[in-house]
Amino acid sequence: MKQVERTRSKLDLLGWPIIGSFFSNTKLMLAVRLLVLVMLITAVYFGFVYPTEEVNPYTGAIFWSLFWPFFLIVAMATLGTVFCGICPHSFIGKYLNRIGPKKPLPAKLKNRWIGFGLLLVAYWVPLYVFPDVLKTPWISALFFLLLTIVAWVMFYLYRNMAYCSSVCPIGSVTSAFSKVGFAQLKTDQDHCHSCRSFECTKACEWNLRPYFFEKKNSMGDCTLCLDCSQACNAVEFKLTKPSIQLSRASSAKEPMNVWVYVWLLAVISITMRYHHSLGHSSIREQLPWVQAGNWLESTLPIPVLDWVGVMALMMAVVSTFVIVWISFSLSAKIAKMPFKDFFQSTGQVMAPLMLIGAMGHIGSFFFIHYAPDTINAWYWLIGSTTVIEPLASYQDGWVHLFGLFSYVAVIWALVVLHKRIGLLGLTGSKRFVVWLLSAGIVWFYLFLVIFRAMTPNGH
Repeated sequence: MKQVERTRSKLDLLGWPIIGSFFSNTKLMLAVRLLVLVMLITAVYFGFVYPTEEVNPYTGAIFWSLFWPFFLIVAMATLGTVFCGICPHSFIGKYLNRIGPKKPLPAKLKNRWIGFGLLLVAYWVPLYVFPDVLKTPWISALFFLLLTIVAWVMFYLYRNMAYCSSVCPIGSVTSAFSKVGFAQLKTDQDHCHSCRSFECTKACEWNLRPYFFEKKNSMGDCTLCLDCSQACNAVEFKLTKPSIQLSRASSAKEPMNVWVYVWLLAVISITMRYHHSLGHSSIREQLPWVQAGNWLESTLPIPVLDWVGVMALMMAVVSTFVIVWISFSLSAKIAKMPFKDFFQSTGQVMAPLMLIGAMGHIGSFFFIHYAPDTINAWYWLIGSTTVIEPLASYQDGWVHLFGLFSYVAVIWALVVLHKRIGLLGLTGSKRFVVWLLSAGIVWFYLFLVIFRAMTPNGH
């Protein structure tokens, strides 16, 4: 490691006793990565050997109660892409990349929409359309096995870990949502100005330049593997103000990010509000997507296909895009800016709305599903017949306190939008009107939250 004489900031997590020791201890990091790799391999193996949920609680718990909510959503909303740093795909991929032919990624694969399209088409759409199929152990195992094979083949063939930024379903969105949290990788610029060895860049398998992260206000495709911090102690992983990367201008070219926000807000947040939240209310049968779905179910019944889920998804996508287009179009005209430029600048508002809003769902599900599912998976693995019941139910009033995250998400989004509009140079009443109009999707989300809170539960 290159050592420079400096005192770490109190905000630098790498200087904290426990966290810093964890990230700087290469043996400990290796052990964690091996553990996650074992989880992946065993979950896939048991998924094929014990293909149904009745005999295999392990596969579903690892993928959908541990990996997805905590390693991804919670981590992304707080520290950023820390899961990518222990991802079993990139862990093995590093070694494959070193021994492979290191070919340049073909132009036709240099498209983030490939990975993002896989995320939508292979996971979120089936989740609503075929809700009882995707989480079947052997289906989950097949899904992750195919993804693993594709990942490792691409890591072997192409240089600079290209799979992560172009084909990986999660990697395609990390540069967008890693900006929401309150930690950022950067370097001590006092030492970087005179540096000529660039040890941090040499250590990066992704060929990134950490010393430019702060200047660009973007970490790009950084996976927080922290290899750079082990190469030079001028690298910092600092606590920052929440969503500071969203609130400030960025010189990085990331035009896809805002469309990632729109699509995932529509497919995850709004669809869940339609299908799961309002779908469990006393007015379920009066909801247009339920009525349309029921009609299709009686007219064109297809086994395992949920027509109500299909219609909820379609109506959520349409309503989200219509509201976003109208609100941002009107705001751009008032601001006297091209729609594309205005949208790219202020569309960041949707990031915390989706990610922070999802924390409420994860919080309640932790006690109702995730925790007992994960514990029962462990008991099953060691051959115990012990079964843990859910730690809570929706009948417990305190569980609904996690719903406050939805209101936090709204406030968070409005603050980010206020700061983004300030970057455009708007002041006074014009700034307020533009802020009010461009927050159209935020007001709609808030309406859905309040409307559900005022609507009794169904029977």
